[in-house]
Amino acid sequence: MAAAIGWYGPLIDLSKASSYIGDYVQLLVFVHKSTPIQYKIGRNGELVRMDILVGDETRSYFPITIWQKQMGSHVLAGHVFLLQNLKIARFGDAVEARALHCSSSQCLVRPNDFVSSKGLDELINECRVGITTRDKLQKVVGWLLRAKLAHCGSVLNYYEHRKQLKVNWKLHEEVHSQDCPSLSELCKCENSCKANFHASVGEIFLPITWVNLRETEAERMFISRRLFTQGDDCLVDDFITTGCQICGIPVNSTLGSNMEQNTIPLYCERSSNRLHVVGTIYRPFLLYVWDDSKYLPIFVPNKAAEILFGNISADKVYSSYKRQQSCQIGSSFASKMKGKESSRNGNPNFYTIWLILLKTLFQHEKNSPLKFKVKVDTDKDWENGRIEMVSVSIPIP
Repeated sequence: MAAAIGWYGPLIDLSKASSYIGDYVQLLVFVHKSTPIQYKIGRNGELVRMDILVGDETRSYFPITIWQKQMGSHVLAGHVFLLQNLKIARFGDAVEARALHCSSSQCLVRPNDFVSSKGLDELINECRVGITTRDKLQKVVGWLLRAKLAHCGSVLNYYEHRKQLKVNWKLHEEVHSQDCPSLSELCKCENSCKANFHASVGEIFLPITWVNLRETEAERMFISRRLFTQGDDCLVDDFITTGCQICGIPVNSTLGSNMEQNTIPLYCERSSNRLHVVGTIYRPFLLYVWDDSKYLPIFVPNKAAEILFGNISADKVYSSYKRQQSCQIGSSFASKMKGKESSRNGNPNFYTIWLILLKTLFQHEKNSPLKFKVKVDTDKDWENGRIEMVSVSIPIP
């Protein structure tokens, strides 16, 4: 199968990706895993992003983000692909490749090809690719065979080959809670219950429904990318709004979605006196978490968000953010001295602390899995609170 789009850059090894920040490249890789992130927003259909984890003989694991729904649906785990015209990007300490409008994919080797009667050498020679690409394909296939990632016509779960397989097994701590050793076990819950499990944070998805976003602005809903983008002054305004501090429902969700109602209910279902306590809150969002078996969204309301962010309330973050903005606008020496004096008086900058905590959540290689306590409501779908976070903590060794 020949590619329909020309090349905009060189064919590179994954180990050299950091040398091509901002450039277009071609990648010939084995796909370990593909994870769709999707969310229905009102009547406008759904936003889809595919996250895939790939590898070659120079680097075992490398992340790629695909925004095109058609391309993402064709990039399957267990296959070897030539991915064309990807752009290398850096977010903080992380480097990834991104598929854009000019990107395309070409499948070169399928799982069944490893046990084909033709043999791999013959299949590689028959591929309609150039000499450089064929040589790279030979190296990737050789790496797969040496690493035993391909076996008996199917691809083994790459997590089985990690040196340290994390097991999320803990003894029961609460009588009415169910301890789940993995996210895949959590998915098997047939009845509503409380559950405990260990997982790592993968993404925060914030459905922006109060404004009409253009297609090019869709990435604004994925927080991990925005944290490392300079000049993003809308993060606090997007994250924080006015609503009930007990049930976490926003007051001003004008467009509506599965997570936010068009109007705040008359009574608060979680208040003992049924009255709303209106104040500054975190908007409801989806926290995507993962372990060695699954990648799942968790619904996070205001109270749970406070726990996730180190018991820092939305009001403290917003007030600190506004004070910092005022200091930046006022350029006089007196304004600067006032800001310094405030710091000396022991008033912490909660906005800065909040940003640091957010960034820390996405430092996957440095963090151990977190312990989550959730409520499982089997009557709801995944994007509308089927799993709702109650609390989170750092496991004690």
